[in-house]
Amino acid sequence: MKRLASVVVAIATLVLCLVLSACGDDTNGTYYPKNTEMQSNLENNGYSVSVTTDLDEKNGTYLAAAKDNEYIEFYWLDNADACDYFYDLLKEKYHDYNSLIKIENDEKFGNIVYCGTENAINDAGIKVVDVKVKV
Repeated sequence: MKRLASVVVAIATLVLCLVLSACGDDTNGTYYPKNTEMQSNLENNGYSVSVTTDLDEKNGTYLAAAKDNEYIEFYWLDNADACDYFYDLLKEKYHDYNSLIKIENDEKFGNIVYCGTENAINDAGIKVVDVKVKV
């Protein structure tokens, strides 16, 4: 009977550990805030921020923010066709960026293009976790 009780306690402890570890912060994923959250994050960090939804015939939302030498420009686009246009635009405009990213037709993120300095990207609330694959 004592042995059965020990086994039950051990299994319950293992299950509890697994459940509690699943409730922690997901540090193994990528997170791009929506434009309202990103705007709030940047304004709370002292950036001058502008957001527009008027991108002529290219539908989407555009956020630009700057503080001192830090900047970020971020596009949430309704279709992937516009991604190349804005990617090329940012590549030509900036030469001192830490990140220039284009994501097209992603199930989780949709169509996004952004460029910015490391501090501005962090202040915006963007979390990108690099996955290293052993070959």
